[in-house]
Amino acid sequence: MVDQEALKTFDELYDKTYNNILKYVICNCSNIEDVKDIVQNIYLELLKVIDKKNTINNPKNYIMGIAKNKVKEYYRFNYKAKIISLFSKKEDLDLVDTIPSNIDLQKDLITKEDLQFIWNYLKNKKVIISKVFYLYYYNDLSIKDIAEYLNISESNVKHYLYRTIQELKNILKEKGDKNV
Repeated sequence: MVDQEALKTFDELYDKTYNNILKYVICNCSNIEDVKDIVQNIYLELLKVIDKKNTINNPKNYIMGIAKNKVKEYYRFNYKAKIISLFSKKEDLDLVDTIPSNIDLQKDLITKEDLQFIWNYLKNKKVIISKVFYLYYYNDLSIKDIAEYLNISESNVKHYLYRTIQELKNILKEKGDKNV
């Protein structure tokens, strides 16, 4: 059983580091569906360490070290390094419901069918494009932040976003969607 002091320390570290750890995992993960599992493993490891030691020198660096190891470990032991698809299961389409309603495709109304089509389209694009969309629309990161996290230029981020949006618009117009 974990003592109360360890839980308090864990909660504080979790609150301080969660966003950065999540962004790191998203940027270094080859499959979005693995993100939650990896983040959970990171914080479970942290809780174990805190329960044993109760204090950690330089906790942010320590947690980032755990994150790096857990990402490598996850793929090494699960043989998932070659998975490219972001959304390979029907359950993953539930992520569509979590996308903010202000997604900017130059229209006010996007049907669930259109969102499903968009995510299916994105899963067939390069992984970097899917990551850019995920970070921009799901995590509400700025273009500058995405460029920094993915170690690419801001112009590349804009290019991926705007070119793919234009492709989607053209496809949806051809499909006969009046809302585009």
